[in-house]
Amino acid sequence: MKQIIITIIVWMTIVLSAGATGQEGEQLFWKGTNYQMLTCPLYDCHEFDNLGKKLEEEWSSTSLWRGYVGHWSIEDGMLYLCSIEKASGGTVFPMDIPELRKYCKNGKCVATWFSDTLRVVSGSQIFYEHMGFNRCYEHEDFIAVKQGKVVSVKRVENKLIIKGKMDDQKELVQFLADLGKQLHQRYPEASGRIFARVQYSNFGLMMMPTDVDVTFPQKREEPPYPQMEREIKEKLANYILVPCYYINGKIKSPSWTLPIRLE
Repeated sequence: MKQIIITIIVWMTIVLSAGATGQEGEQLFWKGTNYQMLTCPLYDCHEFDNLGKKLEEEWSSTSLWRGYVGHWSIEDGMLYLCSIEKASGGTVFPMDIPELRKYCKNGKCVATWFSDTLRVVSGSQIFYEHMGFNRCYEHEDFIAVKQGKVVSVKRVENKLIIKGKMDDQKELVQFLADLGKQLHQRYPEASGRIFARVQYSNFGLMMMPTDVDVTFPQKREEPPYPQMEREIKEKLANYILVPCYYINGKIKSPSWTLPIRLE
């Protein structure tokens, strides 16, 4: 039972820290290939707010709050909306939607209302947070568009530097349980739960971290906590725990808050 409780605490602390849900992307046909696009050229435009509300009212799910998936294409340097696949079922075309009809010419809907950057992803997903489009892939293309016309393309390569041990919940739970027991034996006057925040710092050759920062969000000063916290820092620093990423030209090292139950 105690292990189950610790598992729930770890899960709540690590996985459910964000309050929203990862969202399904749009679809883009570009250079002869279908891609996932983590940009919503239709949904993000205020001109189509009424259309968006109507689609949301028809149907929404936790992974598709906007109620539809747009299918797009880039042809001869222009961005086109091809169709809209409704989450409630069925496909509609721009010519059938009054708000989009004025953008249609020769059977195509040119996205001249859109002036922003498209984020187009491919390869394996290497980073994920349970919120919106907050995830990263091995290959990402940032396509700058002005009034529907492509003006530039920037390719970014991302990678996982250290996998860490967060994916192995069973191992992590056992590690925290053993650590809590060891601390309680050494410091029987201490009880309850201590939260430790862990994050890599300082990076050397091959972008590998050289240090681990361990802090305590709910720091307690009375004995024996200062000495015990030093021991916790040493234990966690020697335990390869958290993942580390190279994303969009920068090292990304998320912090993780872990509960250690003294028992």
